[in-house]
Amino acid sequence: MFTDLVHRCLVTVPTRFTVPFSSADYWTNFQFHNKVIFFYLGCLPHSQQSSALERLRYIMPTNTELALRLLQQEWCDGNIEHLKLQARMLTSSVPHCLPVWRIAVAVERELNGRVEVRHLYSQALQKLPLCATLWKDRLLYEAAEGGKTDNLRKLVDKCQEVGVSLDEPLNLGSSRTEGKDH
Repeated sequence: MFTDLVHRCLVTVPTRFTVPFSSADYWTNFQFHNKVIFFYLGCLPHSQQSSALERLRYIMPTNTELALRLLQQEWCDGNIEHLKLQARMLTSSVPHCLPVWRIAVAVERELNGRVEVRHLYSQALQKLPLCATLWKDRLLYEAAEGGKTDNLRKLVDKCQEVGVSLDEPLNLGSSRTEGKDH
């Protein structure tokens, strides 16, 4: 009976808002639905939460917060391969969501997939070319992997070519200022 009540709450239509500067695009607000879902999950045994999240995700495929919660559950359950699959599907269905890309990269790093990590960064930067955080992550990854100075310079040049400044994300501005004072 409780589950039926929860499902009746979830079949209500989420609120939709137009995206600023575009009357053709909409943002769907699942805030109410997510509160109901997270309350419902708290009433379920841990062993049933993952399957419940998958069912709910199927019902609400555009609910990004729910998708991220499912990824978190897969990580907590240790289902790395399933997490990898879900994250990869989300990079296609929600390509402008930075947390999804970061999770997909983190999973590949966990699995030691260096070639796949670089491929994911390339795809992510195609979808989010102005995201300084993503550029910073890519540069730090390449540096940690022993990247050659020339390759790192090419990445920085490409970043600047698209108009992204890395001074703030890499704290370069403050180190320059500190160097001038001493």
